Amino acid sequence: MTKVHPIQSEETRYDEASLWIERLGEGLTQEEELELQSWLTKDPANPALLEKMARLWDKMDSLSRLSTLLPQPVSTMESNRHRAPYSALAASVVLGLSMLLLWNWSNDRGFTLQIAQRPAEIFYETAIGGQQVNQLEDGTIITLNTGSRIGVRYTSKARVLNLEYGEVHVQVSKDPARPLSVLVGDRVVQAVGTAFNIEIKPGREIELVVTEGSVRVGELSPMDGVEQNNVKIVLPSSAAVVTAGQELVMDDEVAQASPISVAEIQVKLSWQKGNLIFAGEPLAEVVKEVERYTGVEFVFLDENLKETHVSGFFKAGDVEGMLAVLKENFGIEFQRESNNRILLYGI
Repeated sequence: MTKVHPIQSEETRYDEASLWIERLGEGLTQEEELELQSWLTKDPANPALLEKMARLWDKMDSLSRLSTLLPQPVSTMESNRHRAPYSALAASVVLGLSMLLLWNWSNDRGFTLQIAQRPAEIFYETAIGGQQVNQLEDGTIITLNTGSRIGVRYTSKARVLNLEYGEVHVQVSKDPARPLSVLVGDRVVQAVGTAFNIEIKPGREIELVVTEGSVRVGELSPMDGVEQNNVKIVLPSSAAVVTAGQELVMDDEVAQASPISVAEIQVKLSWQKGNLIFAGEPLAEVVKEVERYTGVEFVFLDENLKETHVSGFFKAGDVEGMLAVLKENFGIEFQRESNNRILLYGI
């Protein structure tokens, strides 16, 4: 961590006070606590300035957290400002140290003070058959496929996305100071500025395709979990690197990235244009993919049909078009048992 140096000017003092308010909001390490105590006693103006910045931040509605920690109403503090300088200094130092003590006391007991609250997580979600494109506050663009849900939380030090289910394509806006991390269960995909696609498969496998730049992939350890709660995720230098034109399928087994052709990438990302392209996949996989976009259940009356290899171009959600192709090109008949259930059998 970059240490706070003795103040040199009014502007520097304000910058340092703002930095401490920010750090208090995210949680302090033991080293940072000692630094803050030193900073509070280094200059007589520092404690009062920290208090002033806390109130200013609160009025700007950017934090609204320190007010619950103040031992007296704001109006009383305002009157105290006109008392003897030494009294004000003593009260302010007590305030600063009290904030640290309360912070540690709350963390030790599992309580969360307002100052310790994480920034709100914003969720984006699509229904079956829906797709959604969202531009985040830093310019990053996330495109959600059908039946997907993702949480987004940004701080001054990190950008964290949590894919709960479904599929997302991420075009990351470059910010070396704040790597963007996508969490999928206990897996982390982290990038500075690149583009990649992540899909959670029906069997809970995680498929990663990198289309630009490179990403680092790792797992959340118990210590990472602590950092995650503070919205700060650091992957070790040994984390796997996946580069553009590579695919990585993650499950319980250790997997390595493998090359994927431009044509294969186009097929995998065809959903972004509302299309489904199949190039020889088994029919069982094809109908599973169609089910994702329609909610229609396909039932095989003849198990052998599942291995029929299908090639074709379909509009996502066009069940009638797919059934017509299956009948005309593959001799597969169908019967509607209900609006959401279709039986498939051979002629």
